[in-house]
Amino acid sequence: MIIGRGLVAKAFASKWKQDRATVIVAAGVSNSDERGQAAFDREQHLLDGVFSHPHVRRVVYFGSCAVGNPDEPKTPYLLHKTRMEARVLADERGTVFRLPQVVGEGGNPHTLTNFLRQRIQSGEHFEVWARSERNLIDVEDVATLVTHVLHHPDRFPRMMPLADVRSTNMLAIVHSMEDALARRGRYSILERGASFPIDTTDCLRAADACGIAFGPGYLGQLVQKYYGTVRHAGF
Repeated sequence: MIIGRGLVAKAFASKWKQDRATVIVAAGVSNSDERGQAAFDREQHLLDGVFSHPHVRRVVYFGSCAVGNPDEPKTPYLLHKTRMEARVLADERGTVFRLPQVVGEGGNPHTLTNFLRQRIQSGEHFEVWARSERNLIDVEDVATLVTHVLHHPDRFPRMMPLADVRSTNMLAIVHSMEDALARRGRYSILERGASFPIDTTDCLRAADACGIAFGPGYLGQLVQKYYGTVRHAGF
């Protein structure tokens, strides 16, 4: 069963929609700038409802890689995600996959890549934090990796990040988007930000088994796949 209708939920539909014993929770608070308690309470009640069903044998929840980064400010969103991860892992049926920036067709307008595309295409000025890093992953790779891990639960921990082997400097991400859109953005570069380390040891084991090639070239291919001018010209 899949709860949700967004980018991540759609990626799991073909393989998990009919599985009544496994619940993929791909709904809830998705905007990292969210500060409203009502939104956090709704996700809490959603999870409580899922775990209350006795026929459910496995619950998959998507946390945030930022929860594990000591340099990330403890925003209301991250504090909420931390509580929800603990709630899921407190039940032996729960599994948590921490995600970085997920990239796919369409999706939440608040995502990093959708923000960059809008600003670059419109010519609207924005700021780039030169020392900041982010990590991007293809939503299709998320579905592939999660499926593999769920089919081999004895080989992986109940909580693991899914991410590219290394996070990428924000300026490099902006340049990748500029290359994909074939136009330059208007931005100021500020010497601000921090690194974004993620332990990808378990993820890389799953990626090797699934034939997913993280590392050099992954980011550029990912941005071209969903934002490249040739693809969106219909060729």
